Amino acid sequence: MEKRFLIVIFGGLGDLAKSKIYPVLHSLYKKAHLSNCSKIISTGRRPDIGKEEFIQILKDSIGDNDTSFFSLFEFVRLDLDKMEEYKNLEDILSKFKEEELIFYIATPPFTFESIITNLGNFLKEISNKRKIVIEKPFGYDLESAKRLNSIIKEYFKEEEIYRIDHFLGKETVQNIFGLRFSNIIFEGIWNRNFIDHIQISALEDIGVEGRLGYYDKVGALRDMIQNHLMQILTLIAMEPPCCINEKAIRDEKVKVLKSIREVKYDDVPLYAVRGQYEGYLKDERLTKSYTETYAVVKLYIDNLRWDGVPFYLRTGKKLKKKETSAIIVFKKIPGLFSKLLDCTPQENIIGFKIAPENKIILNFQLRPLGGSLLSCPIPTAMEWNGPNLEAYETLFIDIIEGDHTLFIREDEIERAWEIVQPIIDFWKDHREIPIYPEGSFGPKEAEDFIRRDGRVWRYL
Repeated sequence: MEKRFLIVIFGGLGDLAKSKIYPVLHSLYKKAHLSNCSKIISTGRRPDIGKEEFIQILKDSIGDNDTSFFSLFEFVRLDLDKMEEYKNLEDILSKFKEEELIFYIATPPFTFESIITNLGNFLKEISNKRKIVIEKPFGYDLESAKRLNSIIKEYFKEEEIYRIDHFLGKETVQNIFGLRFSNIIFEGIWNRNFIDHIQISALEDIGVEGRLGYYDKVGALRDMIQNHLMQILTLIAMEPPCCINEKAIRDEKVKVLKSIREVKYDDVPLYAVRGQYEGYLKDERLTKSYTETYAVVKLYIDNLRWDGVPFYLRTGKKLKKKETSAIIVFKKIPGLFSKLLDCTPQENIIGFKIAPENKIILNFQLRPLGGSLLSCPIPTAMEWNGPNLEAYETLFIDIIEGDHTLFIREDEIERAWEIVQPIIDFWKDHREIPIYPEGSFGPKEAEDFIRRDGRVWRYL
């Protein structure tokens, strides 16, 4: 008999729950993945929400009047900071003696410590197996991440903790792992001998879009580079694991992070650039802000495979192009061949396009149709196009099944913060921030940054 489980959602009236969690749960329900789910408890502090009002929120969220799905839910009014109000939740959970309890924290990060502490205290009286799921950002810096890890480990074991990064649930991101380790033809060239550099980008054509309260406190570096883009870097750079299990895969990712060269405080301008889009203050009705809406960081991995190969991680808002991608740029062909062809062929690339669509692109050079043997080759591409599956579905199934492979481990999260901490500190002490026009490719300083290395920004 398969185990039964119960889901508790903290922040059940928030944007994440309404835009992602409820639609994903409905999709899983229709696919029979919730057949062993006894109940879904959603919490929120608004006093005006009763059963009917909450059902309407579910209807609006999933765009369907699925009464059988709605029957799984119960709404519990809960002020997250008041320990006494957790008694309502405890009374309900005490009726489910055998179920595994899955607690999903979908609230702003400043509430995490309070929820974990209050939840941990009342769980002392409950013997059920349990799991806790925590959204990013996991901390604001290295110190806060360590403190949060310390608090959560007081009440939960590491195997009960699921630190979520939804990028790892995306099809194309997982196909980085699949392409590398399922195709022997790539292993011999996946190193410093053939690869010139790697660009990992998350570019948006929109602004903060109602997330000011969160975004202005964190900025682009914390919001995207420390977590999402760093995770993609580990999948590109990791060594083949000894076996396909969660510990082996996560061990190899941590090895990559530990091999990343330290960015010293005084050297930050050599390794990182930031910017803020023109109009950010006006759009968000601010008088002053030094928060970056664009950031690029150059990292080196000091090991045998990647010695001397730069990894460029960049992200930005209000840019000309929306694109999330990882681009592997190979070295130019030797000069002898360029002289023979009387031209310089473009570098080969392997591109993983993660958004707005799923694609894997292999760019190579071929002689033009009808041309002579020594004609200058023209760029040619092979593409794989995949469906846009919701990343949260994959991650929810893994949580239910207890698979940690796509979730972040304690040492992994802390090492990622260690890497960017000198940049955080330097930017805090040096407030000057370049301004870039809306709808551009970013600040001029970012163009100068990569051109100094003899390279250009790539797009798929």
